[in-house]
Amino acid sequence: MAAVLVRESTLERRLLRADPNSIPDNPALMQFARERGEALFEIHCSACHGRHGEADPARGVPSLADREWLYGTGLVSDIEQVIKYGIRSYHPRAWNLAIMPAYASAQPSARDASIKPLSPANIRDLVDFMVQKQRREADPVAAARGALLFTGPAGCYDCHAVDAKGDSAIGAPDLTDPNSLYGNSREALTMSISHGRHGMCPAWVGRIPAAALRETSVYVYSLSHPGGG
Repeated sequence: MAAVLVRESTLERRLLRADPNSIPDNPALMQFARERGEALFEIHCSACHGRHGEADPARGVPSLADREWLYGTGLVSDIEQVIKYGIRSYHPRAWNLAIMPAYASAQPSARDASIKPLSPANIRDLVDFMVQKQRREADPVAAARGALLFTGPAGCYDCHAVDAKGDSAIGAPDLTDPNSLYGNSREALTMSISHGRHGMCPAWVGRIPAAALRETSVYVYSLSHPGGG
């Protein structure tokens, strides 16, 4: 028993000293962290993300099992940043920039008074534009009007980029992906544009030990890299 405790303590110290992005290349550290992280994930994260990191469009919960990342590029260090500081968690180091305005409101954004509301017709045109970008059947005339709104007065391009592929530096999703965060039905897209979106992930720094933060991050990384690498 003492030998096991010494080994675990040694591996934990190595884990904390390591460059987080080098851990997947170290089989011993990877296995150690993944096994411990799985139990931590189930305790702290599975209530929202499920046991296996599956998506839940009804709540805007992204899949953690693919390689499409809303924040960052999927490196262990990126994942650890989210787990530590959260998303819109009110922690000063959290990702807080991407807050989807509610365009059907008289004042769509509490942060930016320059963002103006859109009419129901405008919102329908933007939905057609998004549906067309996802290579689904759309009204081409409405989609063309939506494209002008997207790159013009609606200002959608400012977060989602001119090509609508989003910006993982701030957490703006790729709108050309048919697997939309909150679902890809016309009703779901209309709801997102009309009423805004601002999902939240809590900050775990200071609530669980540093080793647990890293172990959970490695486990989440492993969900999208089941074969390693």
